[in-house]
Amino acid sequence: MLQAPPGARTDWEALRGKVVVLEFWATWCGPCVAEIPDFNKLAASLDPARFQFISVDDEDPKVVQNFLAKRKLAGWAGIDTTGEIFKRYGAEVRPTTIVVDKDGRIVVATHPSKITAADLVAVADGKSVKFEHAAVMDIAASTGGAPSAATEKPLFEVTLSKTVRGAMSGGMSAGRGHISFYGWSAEALLAYAYSTTKSRLDITSTLPEEIYDLRAVWTSAIDSSSLIVPLLQPAVTYGLNLRVQPKTVTRKAYVLKATEAGDKLLTPTAMTSGSNMSSFRKGKIQLVNQSMDNLASLLEDKLGVPIVNETGIKGAFDEELELSATNADAAKAALLKTLGLELIQEDRPIAMFEVSVREGSKKASESKPQPASKP
Repeated sequence: MLQAPPGARTDWEALRGKVVVLEFWATWCGPCVAEIPDFNKLAASLDPARFQFISVDDEDPKVVQNFLAKRKLAGWAGIDTTGEIFKRYGAEVRPTTIVVDKDGRIVVATHPSKITAADLVAVADGKSVKFEHAAVMDIAASTGGAPSAATEKPLFEVTLSKTVRGAMSGGMSAGRGHISFYGWSAEALLAYAYSTTKSRLDITSTLPEEIYDLRAVWTSAIDSSSLIVPLLQPAVTYGLNLRVQPKTVTRKAYVLKATEAGDKLLTPTAMTSGSNMSSFRKGKIQLVNQSMDNLASLLEDKLGVPIVNETGIKGAFDEELELSATNADAAKAALLKTLGLELIQEDRPIAMFEVSVREGSKKASESKPQPASKP
C-alpha cells in the first residue's frame, strides 16, 4: 500500500460500510494517466468517511512511487505484486473502474469517465443506480473469442470486420499486446493507420459508408502499440479496396510557434515509458506523454485545417487545454494563455494522402461494355 495511513487494511471487514472505488491502472497507460485529473476531482468532492478510493497497479512499487512523486493521485495506491487482484476482478483492460457498495457487492465495472459523484452518493444511500456503461473489453474479446486449451494464441494477428449492428461505436482499447478500434468509419481508420488527420486525406472516390472494427494482437517483444500502426495500413487499404498515395501541395496552414512564456507553462510528462494519449472531450484537449507534433496533429484534427509544428520544442508533455469552441481564434487564445504557444497562418507545403478506389475493385456488372471491333 502507498499513500495509506500506517496499518491501513483493505479487507472487507475493515472497509465494510464504505463505498469502495477500485481504479485499475498503470503508469505506462496513457488513457489511465489522462483520467487522473477527473479522478482526483471526483475523490475530493466526496466524504472520505463514506467513500474509499483505491488505485490498483501491478508494476514495481518503485516505478509507481516515482510516478506519484510527480503526479498527485487521490486515495490509496495498492500494488498487486502477484497480479491476483487484477485476475480476481477480471480487469483485463486499463483503465477500468469497479464500484463496490457498502455491503461488499460489485455494482458496476466500467470506464472511469462513466462514474459520477451523484451515482456514488446514490450507491452509498443504498439506492439502485443505472450506471452509464462503456464497453470493457478484454484481449480474448478482441480476437474473436478465447482460445481453447488446445489452441495456441496467434503470435501476430490483424483483423478488419464490419461492426455488428448496435455494438459499441467510436471506441478504442489499447494496452500491452493489443489494440482495438470499435465502430470506426473508413475515413477515421485511414487517418489513424497513416498517422495523419482527416484534413490531409484527399478523397477522390466515394468511401464505404459502413463502420468497422479493426483489431491487432501480438505476443512478440514489441512493447508499444505505436510500432504496430504501419502494419494496420494494408489491413485498411486492401480490406476496403482502396489505394493511398502520398503527395505534397502548397496551401494556407496554421503554424505553431513557441514564445518565451512556454518555458514556464509547459509541463514535462510524469511518464517514463509506455503509451501516450491525446483526446478532446468535455471542452478540453488532453495530452499525456505527447510531443509538440502530437499537439499540432490534435489541433489540426479538431480545427480541420493543416497545422505545422515549428516550435522547436523537444520532449514529451502532460497538458490540459480548455477549448470550448473548435475554431482558430479560440485555439489561438487558449494556446497562448495556457501553453505559451502561438498559432499563425502562413503558406506551407503540406504532405497529403490521395485516397481512391483500387483499380479492378469494381464489379464486372458495373463496367461499361466495349464496342465490338470492326473487321
